[in-house]
Order: sequence, then structure tokens, then C-alpha cells
Amino acid sequence: MTKLREPLTYQRTLTNVANLIGWDRCAAICGVRSEQAVRNWSDPDCETEIRMIDAERLDRAYMDHGGDHAPFHRLHALRLDIAGRQTPDQCLASLAGQVAKETGEAIAAMIEASGSKDVRQRRRARQEIHEAVDAMKTSLAALDRQEKGNLS
Repeated sequence: MTKLREPLTYQRTLTNVANLIGWDRCAAICGVRSEQAVRNWSDPDCETEIRMIDAERLDRAYMDHGGDHAPFHRLHALRLDIAGRQTPDQCLASLAGQVAKETGEAIAAMIEASGSKDVRQRRRARQEIHEAVDAMKTSLAALDRQEKGNLS
């Protein structure tokens, strides 16, 4: 049975990278002797973790192999953003409603912008997308706080 790797973790990100470029390639890029050493970094029950320099190297390799972003960089930035958010003491249902509202507005603005050459509509779509992403990040931060027992 495959071991569960939680979302927004370095273990899951490494597994996703290895799925694209291969465990053996990850080991070679990171300069470790065995593929198993890299696999251990992806094991949430293992004490060893990926080093920042290796994550950077794997980000570059991922993009070189057709990936559309730097997965470790994206994860690191997102985790820092979420950790620094001061979330209100709201229930998750209320936050879900906010996310639904904001994403609905973003989708509507994107549809409007798709058929238009008007710069203002594209600007509005960007703003609506930003607000939707912000609502989702706030919800992630609230989930993290709840998991740590800071919310009832």
C-alpha cells in the first residue's frame, strides 16, 4: 500500500517531481549514492529531509523536463504565506462560502475577459483571481490553525 503524503508538504512535492523525472535522476541531481536515500526524503516517517540546495536543483530539473513551475519554490512560498497569515476566528463553513463567492467572481470575470480585448476586463479578471487565491490561502491558514487546536 502506498504511504500517504499530505498536501503542501516537501515529501509530496518530491514524489511529484520524481514521478516526472524519475527517482534515479533525482538521486543523480542531488549527488546522493542511492535512489533509496532520495526516497527516504519523501517518507513522512523518516527523519531525513531534503536540503534547500537539492530542492532548488530539482526545481530546475523539473522545469527542464517540461514542468510548468518550480514545485519546491512554489510550495515554500505558499507555506510561508500561509504561516504568516493572521486568520480571523471564523468557522470553516463561513470561509468556504467566501472562497465560493470569490472563485465564482473570478470565473465570471475570466469568461468576460476571454471574449474581449478590453484591458479593463483583463485587469478585473486578474483582480478577481487574486481575491480568490487570497481567500483560499486564508482558508488554508484557518485549517492549519484548527488542526493545531487554535480554533474550536
